[in-house]
Amino acid sequence: MPAQSVLWLLRRGLGHRYLPLILAVAAFVIMLPALKAGLITDDLIHRSILVEPSELPERLHDSGMIPEGSGKLSPVLCGLFGAGRTDSDVKNLKDSGILPWWTYDGLRAFFWRPLTGFTHWVDYRLFPDSPALMHAHSLIWFAAVVFLVTVLYRRLLGPVWLAGLAAILYLLDENSYLPAMFIANRNVLVALVFGILAVLAHHRWRTTGSLPTAVAACFFLLCSLLSAEAGIATFAYIFAYAAIMDNGSWVRRGISLAPALIVIVLWRIIYNALGYGFYGSGMYLDPVREPLQYALAVLQRGPVLLMGLWSWQSPDLLCFVNDSVRMQAWLVSVIYLAVVFVILVPLLRTSRLARFWFVAMLLSVLPVCAVIPTSRNLIFVAIAGFALIAQFIGYLLARESWLPKSHLWRAPAWGLCLILLIVHVPMAVGGRIISPKMTSFVIDTMKVATQVGSSEGLENQDLIVVNAPNPLAFTFAPFVRAYEGEPLPRATRILAPGFNQVEIIRTGNRSILLEAREGNLLEIDQQSELHFVNFFEQFNGLFRSERFGMHAGEQISLPRLTVEIVAVDARGLPTQVLFRFAAALEDPSLCWLEFDWEDGCYHPFEVPAIGESTEVPGPRPVAFGEAMDYLIKVLFSQQ
Repeated sequence: MPAQSVLWLLRRGLGHRYLPLILAVAAFVIMLPALKAGLITDDLIHRSILVEPSELPERLHDSGMIPEGSGKLSPVLCGLFGAGRTDSDVKNLKDSGILPWWTYDGLRAFFWRPLTGFTHWVDYRLFPDSPALMHAHSLIWFAAVVFLVTVLYRRLLGPVWLAGLAAILYLLDENSYLPAMFIANRNVLVALVFGILAVLAHHRWRTTGSLPTAVAACFFLLCSLLSAEAGIATFAYIFAYAAIMDNGSWVRRGISLAPALIVIVLWRIIYNALGYGFYGSGMYLDPVREPLQYALAVLQRGPVLLMGLWSWQSPDLLCFVNDSVRMQAWLVSVIYLAVVFVILVPLLRTSRLARFWFVAMLLSVLPVCAVIPTSRNLIFVAIAGFALIAQFIGYLLARESWLPKSHLWRAPAWGLCLILLIVHVPMAVGGRIISPKMTSFVIDTMKVATQVGSSEGLENQDLIVVNAPNPLAFTFAPFVRAYEGEPLPRATRILAPGFNQVEIIRTGNRSILLEAREGNLLEIDQQSELHFVNFFEQFNGLFRSERFGMHAGEQISLPRLTVEIVAVDARGLPTQVLFRFAAALEDPSLCWLEFDWEDGCYHPFEVPAIGESTEVPGPRPVAFGEAMDYLIKVLFSQQ
């Protein structure tokens, strides 16, 4: 068949009148593997708040995580996402061991997402024992996202076949797998649905002057914000529309932003007044409360995130590599994106629509920079990104007359076109195929960090973990154990993350001293190029920002345990810590475990005699090639 006929058929298919509905159905179908995913991590915390109190063990109610009146609508709307709204909340969570002893006392970790909370409450009223149906509910929201994205492209992106191409790229993007698969991540899908509706309503208001659509745009924007904080990215599209697409005077364009700004300011005032937000963490930043740290994060994270759309480099992979590799990846991102920008300049000069998508893409990545870079956070940014990519590819293939004739431009432009087609079609399809297995592998590896076994009598003991490979996983551990019907310990005490080799010195009948052999106790000293320990360290930053150092002599009082910081490094991170227990270390009320990095499981820890010491090794450094070989075997094994 002649190339012209193939191109004609392709354009006709991409311009089909029912394409939005077809792609919505396809979105649901390609996500069907998620129905088998069950409940994981945050899902189990949500379950504990959503079910009736009688369905949970009494000890879980004392953990500081379950609000009063759990199972009722009001606590779900107000307290489903997060913990640590007050100093008292943080103290209770540290007392139970859900938060480790090194957690910053001023940590705030609470999100206000009442609309999404309501969707979860509906799940547990209609099908409380069917995770598969809960996943299906999330997939409906994902299908709605794809439907509305396609409609948005058709309203703003012409010709119609280009809109279809952009929608296909958005559908195939493997970065949307985790938000659609993870029930607890439904919030971003709900926020995205209302966000797109807000942009569509704003567009109709500015083109028709219809006052009801202006009101609808504000309503949908508010709904997006009440679904997830990520909804703030909706304003990026509204601002870009006013700056680029609106035909009014600059004064009128500024006035058109006033309703959205009023909604956002009122939302933020109420949000703060109710005690919501994230502060004191190294994993999340609040742009309002921590502007300088956030500005630096934008410079560090922005290029890496955009690289995830315009190349083969996934932000997720950078969570597993060491600081040196991350710096190299950042430099590559900056250089590569600079080249991309130069290639896009002729398109941006010629097309106002391309400028709109470009500005919207840059602005919508800003909110995502408040958290460590991951691909799942690109779902808002990808709307503008794929529209711009589709325009670039489409106009290049159509050989538009305005394209530069210079070989200095055409050669790299066609190279970029080839890269984008390979990354976002065959590689994206391949990514979607292996995403279920890759996600299961990551989740299973995280679960190993909390599989301490069902030790006899654990419900009457304090669980003492000498070296937890992933301290964050123990935040979910009580809820996993409760869900699986296993006993819960009185409390969990993690002495240190298992990132480094530590020496344990018995200083008395009831006390031991932990000393880092190199560096400090909370960070990796010798990083492997690619290793899960790098991933675990990233998430350990949730508990305390490096801005809030500790000092020698500082004490943390917990039930049946006092922790004293003996020595710190130049940044205030502990290098020696003394633990004083209420009982003798051999007392049966204490269950001691250590993690063995070689066999990947826990073993009983033998406490040394008074005056003696023992060493607990950290992870073995692994070369990049060795780690990649292991990962490939896992992903492509038949089991």
